[in-house]
Order: sequence, then C-alpha cells, then structure tokens
Amino acid sequence: MTKKLRILQVVGDPVGGIRKHIHDILNRLNVEFDFFYISSKKGDSIYYDEIDAIKQKIINHQTLNILKKPSKSDLTNIYKIYKFIKKYQIDLVHGHGAKGGLYARIAGKLAGCKVIYTPHGGVVHSMFKPVEAKVYKLVEKTLCYFTDLIIFESNYTAEEFKRKFVCGSVETFVNYNGVELPEVFTEKRKCIKSIPKKLGVFAMLRTEKGQHLAFQAVKELLQEGELLELHFFGDGELRSTFEKDAGESMMKERFFFHGEVTNVYEHMTNMDFVLIPSLFESFGYVAVEAMMVGVPVISSNTGGLKEVVNSKRGFIFEPDDIEDMKSAIRVAITSSSKIQQEMILKAKRHALELFSLDRMSKQLGGLYMNLLEKEYIR
Repeated sequence: MTKKLRILQVVGDPVGGIRKHIHDILNRLNVEFDFFYISSKKGDSIYYDEIDAIKQKIINHQTLNILKKPSKSDLTNIYKIYKFIKKYQIDLVHGHGAKGGLYARIAGKLAGCKVIYTPHGGVVHSMFKPVEAKVYKLVEKTLCYFTDLIIFESNYTAEEFKRKFVCGSVETFVNYNGVELPEVFTEKRKCIKSIPKKLGVFAMLRTEKGQHLAFQAVKELLQEGELLELHFFGDGELRSTFEKDAGESMMKERFFFHGEVTNVYEHMTNMDFVLIPSLFESFGYVAVEAMMVGVPVISSNTGGLKEVVNSKRGFIFEPDDIEDMKSAIRVAITSSSKIQQEMILKAKRHALELFSLDRMSKQLGGLYMNLLEKEYIR
C-alpha cells in the first residue's frame, strides 16, 4: 500500500470562515491525505462542536497558546511546530491567516517542507495602525521567500495581496472557497411573506462586518414606518453595545440577538432576507450559504463579495453608506415574489457552479499533489 502524503494545517484562532475552510479540507480530503492540525486554544462554538469528530478523521491535533499580537511566545510556538513537523515527518505545511501563515512558513522551511500559504481576510485590509502596518508589510514581504505557493480565496484577495506585497517570484492560484448544501435544504424554498420582514445578519459582531451600520439603517427605517425585524447571529466585541442601544430604543422589540448558532442554515431559511453590511470581505461565505439555500441577499458591494453577488443575484448597496443600504432594503422588501424567485434561481446556479465544496476540494488536492511531485522529481 502506497504511503499517503502527510499534510499539516496551521492556523491561529479557528473561528468563522477560516475555521470553516480548514475543517472542510480536513473532512473532505482525509481519505487522500494524512492530515495533522495545529491551532490556538481559542475557537468559536462551532469549532468546539466539531473538533472531536475532526480528531477521529486526522492523525493528530495539537493546540498552542497563540496570541494575536507579536510576542515572545511566537518563537516558542515556531520551535514547537518545527519539532512537530520533524516528529511526524510532514511532507507539506499549509498555513492559514497572518499568524498561521507566519508559523507555517518559518517552521516549514526550517524543516525542509514544501509550504503553502492562504491569506484570509485581514491580511489584505487596512486593519493596523501606520507603524504596525509598515512592520507587517515588511514581515509579509520577507515571508515570500519562505513560500512555495499562495492560494487565494478570491480574485480580489489575490489582486490586493499582490499590490501590497509584490511576491512576484511565488506561484499563486485562486481557488474559491466551497460550500456543501445539507440535504435537508435541497428542496426549493418558498419566499416568506412575513410581516414584519425579517433581516438576518450572520457574522461575528465586530466593526469590519458593518453591523453598526445595519443597526442604524434599520433603526432609521423603523422610524420612517417600515415594518422590519433585525436579527443578529454571532457574538463579539460589539454585542453589549448593540444590546444597550437596542434596550434604550423605543423599538427594542424589533432587534434580536441570538449569539453564536450552530444550525446556521435553519436560521437562514427562517429569514426573509440575509443582510451583509460588511465594510470589506475577502470572500463571502455567508452570501454563498444564503444563495445555496434560496434566501435573497442584500449585500454591500465590496471585496470578494463582488465575485459572489451582483444586481442580478441580490440587492446591492455601497459599503459604509447607510442611505444606500436603506434604499436597497426598501427595494428588497417591496419586491414581488416573482422578482425574488428569479433572483434566487440565478444566485443558486452561480453558487453551485463556482462555489461547491467538491470543486474546491478537487482543486486543492490537485495543488497539493502537484507541489509535492515537483519536490520528489528533483
């Protein structure tokens, strides 16, 4: 029997889209490869729900004390990952996100492995103070020399990364993230005709996701007489602020905070629309998931979302523009069932064609094999 190639996935905090992406890889490709997994100890609720089942499908999972900001522990963690690679004779290391990418590239190259890096979200966005941004840019450009292949989750991420860091000598590939529709949601969904209309926002509650703009837009629409409910699915740093503001509002019964939920599709299908107010997105998992289950999307026109949603597949508004968001919401809630069903059909076709988990997995498996074959041919 031919020995399966050994691949290590490395990430900082396994939360949100980055956790979903890695767990999809571990679940879908574990028959073809032997997988190993290193992450921080701080995941979201779905991570803790899934990790025991993940451990049954891979060879080993190790957690480290990983801090978001640079610290002395980074050197310790890199050394531990280096020892891990040597111990388990890893063939390829795949790092995800800024901290996971740093660890994977340094430890992987020191151990003589092929190294793949997938930037996620923040790496291409202006999320740092000027001095921090300069240091981060220098580190990222230096790490290009430790990287054999960069896999991007959208053309937007690829273009922004290349513009910022100019890793001209590194091979790159765009492989859209994939979503697999649960069988229970394969039936055609009928447009909900609820009053008030239910808008669902599915994301961690933090500034870059734009929920503060959605809160203000819906608050103003309610004051103007629209019949709406705004449902927040997710947790994070802004939850207490939103709850306080909602509690002080005369319309507090129109705002709902559900926290982190594991049965996302079930909650989505109970909404009239999924609202995505993001200031930037490297891909757009929530949009794809909504399109897959047949829920019309109201989305900001930014980043990787532009490759997922357009005016034929959703209701679009410009990011960080409350008036434009209000206009898009008004158009959506007053649209006919016929218009919505036509939009849903186009959206689902687009999602199934470009963003299936099967397509993503096959392409990624091929990239793993091609990179390792180059190593063995030498």
